[in-house]
Amino acid sequence: MEIPKVYLDTTILKASTTALRRLLPRKQTLYWGGNVHEVTVYDIGTVNPNASLMGEIKTEVELLPMLAEFGKQGTVRYFINTETEFESWGLPKMLGNTTGRFYGTPIGSAASLVQYSRVMIGYYTQDPKEMQFDFLSGLDYKRFKELQRMTGAYQGPGKLHQNQLLDAFNIWCAEHNGCDFFLTLDFKLIRVVASSHKQTIRLVKPSELLKHLEELSR
Repeated sequence: MEIPKVYLDTTILKASTTALRRLLPRKQTLYWGGNVHEVTVYDIGTVNPNASLMGEIKTEVELLPMLAEFGKQGTVRYFINTETEFESWGLPKMLGNTTGRFYGTPIGSAASLVQYSRVMIGYYTQDPKEMQFDFLSGLDYKRFKELQRMTGAYQGPGKLHQNQLLDAFNIWCAEHNGCDFFLTLDFKLIRVVASSHKQTIRLVKPSELLKHLEELSR
């Protein structure tokens, strides 16, 4: 039985950061010089950014540790591309995570169709996000342009939406690396791509992938 290959969307990386190391404030009463003083002190603790989630997104996010465990067992193989990782660096509430990337599950590198290199640390006169957008928007490939339309990145001649452009590039990489699934928490992206007759890879939310993996393990 062939092991399924799954590309991880940035939304999955963000949602799996569930134990951020933070300084947590609390009030403490001090008695000094015959007077009572209330001061704020800080303790080192962990915070779960997902604690405020509700509804379907909460249900789906809570399944991620189980999917990560399948990866640790070798039941499924996970992949990301450099651009996905780079995108995750700029997301809020990602630094200080103590659970490891996707709960410490092995994640392979998905090769790009385009051979290129990038200096990650250095002196820039241009914002790195703008540099990424300029690079992606300059790629002239038929399939990439099809995916731009499928994801909603293409909004008319000379008009591209950056987030959807990244979605198109990531899906393109997933296809190129022979992935069976593209795991995401972007429910709208799942719907719009599923409506296209040119879809070649299945976009799924955690519950759908979990169902597939559980059926394989029976």
